[in-house]
Parts: sequence; structure tokens; C-alpha cells
Amino acid sequence: MHLLETKDLGIVFGGLQALNDLHLAVDAKEIVGLIGPNGAGKTTVFNLLTGVYAPSGGAIRLEGQSILGKKPFQINRTGVARTFQNIRLFKHMTVADNIKLAMNQNMKYNVVSGMLRLPSYWKEERAIDRKARELLAIFDMEDLADQMSANLPYGQQRKLEILRALASKPKLLLLDEPAAGMNPTETHDLMEVIRSIRDRFNVAILLIEHDMSLVMNVCERLYVLDYGNLIAEGTPEEIRNNDKVIAAYLGS
Repeated sequence: MHLLETKDLGIVFGGLQALNDLHLAVDAKEIVGLIGPNGAGKTTVFNLLTGVYAPSGGAIRLEGQSILGKKPFQINRTGVARTFQNIRLFKHMTVADNIKLAMNQNMKYNVVSGMLRLPSYWKEERAIDRKARELLAIFDMEDLADQMSANLPYGQQRKLEILRALASKPKLLLLDEPAAGMNPTETHDLMEVIRSIRDRFNVAILLIEHDMSLVMNVCERLYVLDYGNLIAEGTPEEIRNNDKVIAAYLGS
């Protein structure tokens, strides 16, 4: 059984078929890429998988269970987390608080404990603060925990968004152009981070990315979209030599 599977997934916007009969599968602890030209439908796929859009047809299953009709927060609780093409941090909160916010669903104290600041409240707060700083250490950002997230450079804001997604303990992590705005050195480091995240957190990763160096080096399989249609799937080597993909996206 696949961790994630879609069948005949499609959506129509105002008479335009934005995605057509997508069959896609991601297995546990697998790193899979979703690539294609701008406007091919890649972010639309992420919006369907996370409940932002309701499909016009087809099925989406996580561990064999349908997640169709669930709201985004419900899908997140089943084990799907994502980052966004345009960074969406709470910029007037600290770096640590951005991560802690994603952990709220796992808090065990009740409303009364929170209102009265009982010992159980402080115990939980100390625990999630420690976990937030442990996550920040993945990107060597623990020293930035108490800074305002708005003050971070762009590349670190993008890393923080990845860490916030991990804080919800996903089974599947959706990364929407994680290397956007990064220089070649940062992109190379990101490859290693993606692999370490997969291994450390036992999480599968589905990523959208235009940086072909990153995609070809970190992904185990690739799906290629063009105008909402799946035109190829396979290993990076198979995709690199696929005539349809070369014509539609990679170029000669």
C-alpha cells in the first residue's frame, strides 16, 4: 500500500481543465519530485492534496484512507504538511514561536491549566520550547530562536517554514520550491538537509522544484506535468532522457 495515492485526479476552473486524470503515488520514506513548466499544474496538485481545492473528480488516499472532503487542518492532522511557494510565516512572532504554533495540536494541558498557568501548563510549554530549538538546530538556527522571524534573511525564512511544517510531525511533507531564492551553496546544503529530514523523521517528501540540479540529485522518482497532464514518470535518469520531457521542459 502506498503512503499517498491519487487516481484520476482532476480539477476544472471556469471550464478550463487545470489538471487531468493524475495518477501519482508516494511510498513511505520516499523522495519524489513533481516538475514541469510554469502553469503546468504543480501547485494545483499540492492544493488538492491539502484540501485547499476540492477536485472535480478522482480519488486521494493517505495510507489507504480517502482524505477527500477534509478541511486543510484535518488533513494536516492525518499527517500531511506543506510549505508554500510564497513564504507564509507569522513575521511578528519569534522564530521559536512560529514553530511552537505548529505543535499546539499536540499540547496536553486543558483550557483551565492554560488560563491559570498551572504547573502542567508550564511543563508543556517548556517541552515544546525545547523541541522547537531542537528543530532549529537542524539548520544551525538555534541561536536565532528569540529573534523576530521578519528579521531573518530570505533563505533562513524559507528554512524556518520547512521546520514549522516538520513540527506537526507529518508522514508526508510537501515542499513547494524549497530552493527558491537560495544561492548554489545553500541549494547544495538543502539537498543534504532534505535527505537527513527523510531519514531522521521517517517522512516521505514530495517536492516541486525548478532547480534541476537539486531535483536530479535528491529525488528517487519524478513525475512531469505539462498543461495539467502527466507526460512522464520514472527515475531521474529516465526523465533526463525522455523525449517528451525534453521537448516540453528540459530542452536539448
